[in-house]
Amino acid sequence: MFSFWFNSLKGRLLLVTTLVLVAFLVFISTVLEHAYRTSLAEAKKRELQLHVYTLLAVAEPEGDSLRLPPALPEQRFNQPDSGLVGVVADQRGRIIWRSESALAMDQLPSHPLPQGREVFAQMNLGDSGLYSTFRQGVAWGLDNEQRYTFIVLEDATPLLAQVEQFRSTMWRWLGLGALLLIVTQWLVMRWGLAPLRSVARALQEMQRGGSDRLQGNFPRELRPLTDNLNLLIENERRQRDKTRNTLADLAHSLKTPLAVLKGLNFSRDPREAYTNLIEQVQRMDSIISYQLQRAVASSPKSILRGVEVRPLLDKILGALEKVYRDKPAEVTVDCGEKALFYGDEGDLMELLGNLLDNAYKYGDGRISVRVANGEDGRSLHIAVADNGPGISEEYWHRVTQRGVRADQQQQGQGIGLAVVVDIVESYKGEISVAESDLGGAEIRVDL
Repeated sequence: MFSFWFNSLKGRLLLVTTLVLVAFLVFISTVLEHAYRTSLAEAKKRELQLHVYTLLAVAEPEGDSLRLPPALPEQRFNQPDSGLVGVVADQRGRIIWRSESALAMDQLPSHPLPQGREVFAQMNLGDSGLYSTFRQGVAWGLDNEQRYTFIVLEDATPLLAQVEQFRSTMWRWLGLGALLLIVTQWLVMRWGLAPLRSVARALQEMQRGGSDRLQGNFPRELRPLTDNLNLLIENERRQRDKTRNTLADLAHSLKTPLAVLKGLNFSRDPREAYTNLIEQVQRMDSIISYQLQRAVASSPKSILRGVEVRPLLDKILGALEKVYRDKPAEVTVDCGEKALFYGDEGDLMELLGNLLDNAYKYGDGRISVRVANGEDGRSLHIAVADNGPGISEEYWHRVTQRGVRADQQQQGQGIGLAVVVDIVESYKGEISVAESDLGGAEIRVDL
């Protein structure tokens, strides 16, 4: 049963809130009943105290004792078994007077109290039942030499009946309120969890082929979830299409060198045939390397955490300084320590590595790198500039066109820049080139 409830969000919420509600009802009922009992007891104490004052008012000294009139103002003292009993005990605990209503009672309290002491309590008198008692110690005479204890008892059955009636009424209304609260919270949870059911229906609709993404007006708290799911779905579809296109491009690119290899004639001119063989093998190796780089560069974006840019940038620059030890460059870096890239670390390394490698290769000793996050905190702006010959608009347009054959990328900035373009496209970014302040080319990337 608990497994059934805990495997459901609605079940968990209903179970926990119901348990909390029951615990609260038990607590509040205990507090209310205690407060009601305390209020009744205080009222009963004042009532019995007034009866003691009545007995004190009519009591008269008679030698070493007290005398009370046979008929008391409170008629219940004069009626047997009326439930209201009056008793007076001396300082040694002997009962010197009892009211007419106590004649049939065998057991009566007579414990003496010191002068001014008041005690209110409930007392069980055996066969007579439970009684509320009020006892007060008084001193009589000019020198207070005579001490007495005035005791008033009243049957506690009506008091207990009032408490029981209050408890019954309280639980009746609290139970009704609890039922209404449970129904209300069930309706509220059903309404509050409705967006999750909408997400489930959207996923089912997408699985049946009715849609290629999660569609619906989802609340603000669920939008990161639905947006990330749509991002994963879109990246998976793009990766699948990219893999299919890469295989097609690879097959198409290998047709020409394979045709050349088939046409080689070693019997007529072995040296020329061997030279052509080596040339075509190198060409095929370059094509395969490029297509593999394109496939790796199109990996899906990471949606879990940001990658710190500065440590990665410093690592790449350190490696390039060793590679181009014979061609040192003055590198100016403007990248904050908190700059983050929300994507795959390998993509960022491939992108920065190719841009900086081109800057070292075609620059003339001066390189500028600027990296910063956009105002939204998730977009990333990268600019790499050098003081080399630059890139013409015609060549740039030709390089960035889709469907450019891989074997045409061997000249200039071919494979490296094409990989950068593929990475930028996989993140729905933009890449452009402009003349840099250093005099060469400045490649700008917005992800």
